[in-house]
Amino acid sequence: MNITKEKILVNLISGMFARQIHLFEEVPSTQDILRTLIVSGSPEGTIVISETQTEGRGQLGREWISPEGGLWFSIALIPPFGPEVAPQITLLAAFSIVQAISDIVGLSAMIKWPNDIFINGKKVAGILGEMSSHRVAIRYIALGIGINVNILLEKLPPYATSLQNEAQRKIPLEELLASILNHFENNYRIFKESKDMSPFQEKINEMLLYRGEMVKVTSLQEIIQGTVVGVYQDGRLIINTVAEQKMLSSGEIVVCCGSSPEEYGKF
Repeated sequence: MNITKEKILVNLISGMFARQIHLFEEVPSTQDILRTLIVSGSPEGTIVISETQTEGRGQLGREWISPEGGLWFSIALIPPFGPEVAPQITLLAAFSIVQAISDIVGLSAMIKWPNDIFINGKKVAGILGEMSSHRVAIRYIALGIGINVNILLEKLPPYATSLQNEAQRKIPLEELLASILNHFENNYRIFKESKDMSPFQEKINEMLLYRGEMVKVTSLQEIIQGTVVGVYQDGRLIINTVAEQKMLSSGEIVVCCGSSPEEYGKF
């Protein structure tokens, strides 16, 4: 196995994510294994990592291509909040990934709201948050993260890229993973104290893909066309339409090119 626990721990400042680290060569989905571990009593901060996934999935059940050379992992979280906060956790993870890519790879990545990371117009990472909750509290969140790290372009869909391709060098997987976890633990601690995204709002808006551009946002309820303003302190997307300013808690951004929209970022 290429990834080792020892190499992760050497670079890991985080204490929360060193409690339980489970490594696999191949699994159907790290999300499914993590949920089983959580139900069996594994603590917050438990991580499941696999070199490949055979049934990886993204948002809305889409296929998540997970070949060798990527980072495919899931983190157990038990935030002390109600279910309405869950989308903010996804955005917080995206912010942490962009920070780590800057630190370890030296590249400027962008956040495609609400759960994707892009470099030079192509998808390099995605986040999937799956939650169990009752009416007023989150039981747990299984936070799945997939990053195309050292993967050749011919193994990826045409809308995707890899860090190796963009940086023109191989990236140390354990260093990148440890950096993500270090940033995420620090950001998660601040988030729990502030109870919203306000400490990160300005920086996230600087990293926001399509900010100032005309887009369509599709959701189960409606399709909205307007200009992306930024994210609000609760993680909602602010859109200026012709008639009004709207704030969206979910949806998929489609870039408008004249009368023909072009859809980005599907795994």
